[in-house]
Amino acid sequence: MMSTSSTRPNTGIQTRSDKRNLILDAAIRVFARNGFHKARVSDIAREAEIAYGLVYHYFKNKEEILNTILEERWTGFIEAVESIATSHGTTEEKLVAITAMILGAYRVRPDWVKVFVLEIQRSSRFAEPGQIRAVGKLFQAVARVLRDGQAKGEVRDDLDPDVACYIVVGGLEIIITGVVLGVIEVDQSQPENEYYQKVARTVVEIFLRGLASEGDRP
Repeated sequence: MMSTSSTRPNTGIQTRSDKRNLILDAAIRVFARNGFHKARVSDIAREAEIAYGLVYHYFKNKEEILNTILEERWTGFIEAVESIATSHGTTEEKLVAITAMILGAYRVRPDWVKVFVLEIQRSSRFAEPGQIRAVGKLFQAVARVLRDGQAKGEVRDDLDPDVACYIVVGGLEIIITGVVLGVIEVDQSQPENEYYQKVARTVVEIFLRGLASEGDRP
C-alpha cells in the first residue's frame, strides 16, 4: 500500500507561500492607505486577517516587508518590460508598448504603484543597492530599445541612450506621480485603457521626434 505522505500534496510549503503572499498583499493596501511611516505591523496583520505574531514569522519588520514588495513584485513587471524590449518591432512601437504598460500598471494595481511612487522611489530606502539594481533594470531595458533603434537608423546615433532612457522614464514617473496625487485627472469620457494608450503615444511622440534620424526629421 502506498503511504499517505506520498499521496498527499505538500500543503505545508503551499500554505507558507500563500500566507507570505497574503501578508505582502495586505501590506501593499495598508502602505497605500496609511503611508509607510504611519503603518504598523498590527495594521498589516488586521488587513490580512491573521494573528499579529504570524507576520514576524515571515518578516522581521515592516522595512523588510517593503523591500520584499519591491524586489519580488517588481520582478514580473520588469520581465514584461524586457520582453517588449527584445521583441520585433520599431523603436516607436516598443516605446509606446512599454510606456502604455507602465501607465496601465496604475489602472491594474493602483495600490502597488502608489506604494512604489510615494513610499519607495521617493525615500532614502531607494538608495539601497538591491533596490537600485532592481529599478535599474527598467532603465537598462529602455536604453536597449534606444540602442537597437540607433543600430536600425531609427534613432540618432549621436545621442547617449543611457542618458536618454532617464528622460523617458523620468517623464513617465512625473505623469504617474501626478495621477497618483490627483494632479492629473484621468479623462473619464473614454475607457481608462484607451486613455493611457493615448497618453503613452503622446509621451513617445514628444520624446521620439527629437531623436529621429536625419532622414526622418521634418
